[in-house]
Amino acid sequence: MIVNNVNSMANLYSSNAVVATRYANSATGARNIQKRDELSLSKEAQSFSEILKKLRGESEVRQDKVKQYEQAVSAGTYNVSAENIAASILLTRF
Repeated sequence: MIVNNVNSMANLYSSNAVVATRYANSATGARNIQKRDELSLSKEAQSFSEILKKLRGESEVRQDKVKQYEQAVSAGTYNVSAENIAASILLTRF
């Protein structure tokens, strides 16, 4: 199939779209009506938003745990069983 005059066909379609828009506006009598979008959140969404803000404000690092492990490592009392390490590796890997 050979397509000629692609630009003239595009112009034809665009001019029809303008005519259709004008016809629709004149039929409804509406011109330049601007509506604003509105958003209203449910109480659950507002509550979730408040909780999320509180969580974002907190640190991701639990300093009490960090100090506990630092002290255990420094004192040489921090021990992890080989079985626990192997189980974690297997769970992560497979």
